[in-house]
This record gives sequence, structure tokens and C-alpha cells, in this order.
Amino acid sequence: MSIISESQSPITSILKPFPSSRTTARLSQIKVRFDETSTISIRTAIEAVNVEKDGKLYEKLVATIKNENELTDNDLCNLLFDAKFCLNLFESKFSLIVESLIAIDWLSRNDECKEIYKDFIIELLVAHNNYATLAITNLVSYFIPKDSEADSWPNYEPNKSKKSTLEHIHEIIKRLTAVIPMVQNIILMKLRTMFPYFKRPTYVITGYIYNMLWITEYTNVFREEILEILLNALIAIDVSCPRSEIEEAEDEDDGEDEDSSDEEMDEEMFKIDDLNSGISQQMKNPLAETLDVCMNKVFAYLEKHAKESDSTKADHIYQALIKIFENHILPTHNSHHVQFCIFYFCSLKSTFATNFINLLSHKVCNPTISATIRQASVGYLASLLARAQYIPLATVKIKLCEFSNWAHQYIQQSDSAQYNNSLKAHKVFYAVCQAIFYIIAFRSKHLTSNQKNLAFLQSLQLASLVTCHLNPLRVCLPAVSTAFAGVTRAHQLAYCHTILERNARRKLATIYSTNCETPDECLETFFPFDPYLLKKSGKKIDQIYLHYQPSDAEESSTVPDEINEPNLHKNRTRKHTESMNEDIDDFIQDKRQKVVELGKSFTDSYSYSVSPGFHTIRIRICKTFT
Repeated sequence: MSIISESQSPITSILKPFPSSRTTARLSQIKVRFDETSTISIRTAIEAVNVEKDGKLYEKLVATIKNENELTDNDLCNLLFDAKFCLNLFESKFSLIVESLIAIDWLSRNDECKEIYKDFIIELLVAHNNYATLAITNLVSYFIPKDSEADSWPNYEPNKSKKSTLEHIHEIIKRLTAVIPMVQNIILMKLRTMFPYFKRPTYVITGYIYNMLWITEYTNVFREEILEILLNALIAIDVSCPRSEIEEAEDEDDGEDEDSSDEEMDEEMFKIDDLNSGISQQMKNPLAETLDVCMNKVFAYLEKHAKESDSTKADHIYQALIKIFENHILPTHNSHHVQFCIFYFCSLKSTFATNFINLLSHKVCNPTISATIRQASVGYLASLLARAQYIPLATVKIKLCEFSNWAHQYIQQSDSAQYNNSLKAHKVFYAVCQAIFYIIAFRSKHLTSNQKNLAFLQSLQLASLVTCHLNPLRVCLPAVSTAFAGVTRAHQLAYCHTILERNARRKLATIYSTNCETPDECLETFFPFDPYLLKKSGKKIDQIYLHYQPSDAEESSTVPDEINEPNLHKNRTRKHTESMNEDIDDFIQDKRQKVVELGKSFTDSYSYSVSPGFHTIRIRICKTFT
């Protein structure tokens, strides 16, 4: 094998550890070809530099490798095989040839080339670990589908050919982690830093996630870190597509369908029947579609390992999820769907749900934890108890009793003669009270189903709670306080409407004096397990999710009016304001402008996921005003 150069160029010094950019540019311009009649080895080129101080052969050899399209599979096999026996010669000054060998597009070659390349990479990194970062970067780059590979990922899964190609990458990573433990940190670092930008096409994001989860199947040491990288990336996508944008995109599509003619609708019926499992399940918002597919993959992964006979793996995954929840999900504001990973995983095993509830309860009652985290923990716990079908009623009653005892003890410890009832001073107390009201209102059908349950609610001493000097109904969300008032009125547990009226007068007087609502009047709260909006992954959530069902006594009660949840978040702000305006009494009608400002300040304060699941709640201000 001989190397023939089309043009002569002066020989530059290659004795420096790192060749200059000028030298690299000139090497890329040299065009060479292999001649089958003679041979030249890597050892010959390197020895020419070391012994004869002649870098001409070395430069041409590097240029040959860079112009790999001119190399046949047989030439490349010989080159890689030769490189395996020259590992001891690859000093730092010869890094250019090593880098060129690592960067070869070996996956497009025949099986023999692929096997030789894999052996070469393993032996290279064993002998020279300083090339590990470069080699791992090259391997991880294959996890990111190229723009031209969309057809290789039908339904966001690799086809047979693509999967066969990826198997070679994972084989190298598996072998590397077995023989070189230090590469584990490099792999994790590259998986984190090379995660595709979240606005890339869906198949690019899902393809990368597919490969990340594949790694956990054969390397257990990566599981916790990879799940953390994955969920962190999904959180970034989640907070970038708010509920309002997802609903708006879906509503716009519904509006277009309504405007179409009957004839067009008939034609579309046949298309929908044919594509029901595909296009009809796609989210209209691109980011929501990406998040939907990714969450579906995560749910499938969690279900697969939770149902395996080896319970140790499921326990490890639970511990990993809890750690991610505490460090990333719980402190995150404005996430809507990623937290359903722990919601879904807890449904797969009862002990997981019990442990998760106990964890949240401990955070709520721990005074050493910040008030913000404690308040968020209250929201998660209340939302879980209200929404999860797999949580038994007995557990709900136990937590209600614990919340009630804590709240009553808190009231007794506060000085009623000289107290500061500002929201900031008692944020956790108000959050716990609202959780009690929310759970009772949401699970009222179960909690009032028989005399035994009613006796339990009476033991909570709800009347003394709502009439205490801290006045928790003053800062609760209107939907929660009104629904709770309806339940307690229907079952004669407490009478809250007088307090609600007094609070309304006080709030109205504050508006007249300041022309705006004071910030301390509203408890900033969110319910993390509000209805799941994503279509494909939402099918798994629907099976374990509880929607609001009022009891018969509630439905017959005049206050509040009908409470239902056909479409939880749609037009929430507009309908809330309209319902207030419809049921306003004569006194407030004379001051319409001030009330509108009050309603507007409500919607501004409750713009983030504040719907507790009660749709179209009419807040009636009783005729006492007149």
C-alpha cells in the first residue's frame, strides 16, 4: 500500500504536542489514495518522524484518514488493525492521527470494520485514558438522531436497521464501563451536556431519551443519574409550555372544526377513522407533543421495572425518583406534568404511595424546612389525597386527622390577644387549613357516604377551625372555600357563609380605601396533580385519576350551586369572573367597577394552576347585604 500525493507541499514540524491550526488546514487539503500493490503502516509513518525527522508520510497518512470516503472497507480494516498494534507509539505529539481514527464514520462500514473499530477503541482507552473524553463524545453524538433520520424513527421508535446500528454503540459503552470504571463519570457528563435543545424536533429528543434509558438496562450504576438528567430535561420542557398555551392550542383546533361545513366534516370522518391512533392523538402544541411522547416513554419504563420479579430494582427506582422529587421537582414552580411520574409510580405498589405520603407529611411538620417547601409539600399531599384513586379512604382520613390536630394545636399556641394574622406570618398554617378544606370538598362523596364517616368529620372540629382568630377562610382560594362551605352546610358540620360574607365586606372595604387588593389577602397555592392534559401518556393517568364527584346532599344544596368538572381548566379565568358578576347582589351592583377590579386581581393572583378541580363554581354573596 502506498500513498500518492497529488500536490507537493513543504514539510512542517510535527514535533509539537498539538499541531497548529495552519498545519491542520493544510492536512485537510491533501488528497491521497491507497494503492493495493504496496503497503505502508502507521508504525512506519511514526518512526519516520521520530528517527528521520521526516513528517511527510505522517501528514499524508492523517490526510488519508480524514478523507475516509476514498478508503475501501478493506483499507480501513487494515488501518485499524495496524493501529491496534501501535498503541504504545501514540504519544501526545501524535494525537492528530488518534483523533482522526476516533472520528471515522465506522458505522457505515461492513461488520468486520465495526468489530475491529470497537476493539481498537477499547484497547486505546485502556492504554491512553486521556482520549476517553473525545471517544465518549463521539459515541454519545450517535445518540442524537440527525435531521435526515426522521424516517428511521417511526412512531418515535427506531426501526430495525437503526436499532441494529445503535447496538454497536451500546456494546462499546457496556464494555468500557466494565473495564474502565473512570469513564462512568465522563459518560454521565456527556449525556448531560449533549442533551438536545428542547425545541428540536420530537424524534430527536425522544431518540436521545430512548438511548439514555437503554443504557440503564445493562448498567445499573447509571440508573439514578440518568433518570435525574432525563427528568431535569423534561422539567425544562414542561415549564416552557404552560397549561394556558396547551389549552389554547387545543381550543383553536376545536374552533376550526366547528367552523367547517357539514360536507367537510363527513369527509374528515373517514380520515379520522383511519388515523385515529396517530394524528388524532397528537398535541397541537409542538412542545406539548414532545413532552407527551417523552412522558409516555418514562411511564412505560417505570411500569416495566415496577412489575419485574426483582423488587430490588423497583425499590432503587423509587429511591431515585424520591431524590429527584426533593431536589428538582418539589422546588420547581409552574410544572404541570413531570410530577405525574411519581404519581404514576406510586400507583404500581402500595408501599410506594404510603412512603411518599409519609415523606410529604414529615416535610409539612418539620419546622427546620423553609416555609416555601413546606407549603409546596402541603399542596402535593392535598392534591395526591384528592386525586389518586389508589389511595384508600382510610389513609385520607388519617391524614385529615393529622392535619386537623396540627392546625388546632397551632391555634392554641398562638396568642389570640396579640397576634399577627398576616398571611406571611402563618403561611404554613393557612396552607394546611386550605388542604383540609380542599380534601373534604373534593372527597365529600366518600367522606359523607355513611354515619361513621360523618362522625369522623364531626370529630375534626371544623367549626372551631373556621371561626378561629386566624380566619383561614379569608385567604383560601374562592373555589375551595365556597365548595367547602357547601359541604359543611349540607351536612351541618360548620356554617361558613357568614364568615365568607364578612370576609367579602372586609375585602370590598379594603378595595375602596386602596383601589387595589392587598397581596396578603390571597394564598398563593397550586395543585400539582390538576388534570393531565397530554393525550398519549394521559391514558395511563386516566386509569388511576379521580375527578370531582359531588355528593347527593351537595347537589341538592342551594349554596353553592352545581359543581362539576367536565373541562377543568378551559376558560377558567373568564368563567370565574362571569360567575361572580352573574350572582352579585344589589349592593355590589351599585359599585360594579370596584368588584370588577377585585375579580381581576383574583385572576392575576390565581393565574398559575390554582383550579382545585371545581369547575363553574358560583360564589353567592347572600342577600344579607340588602
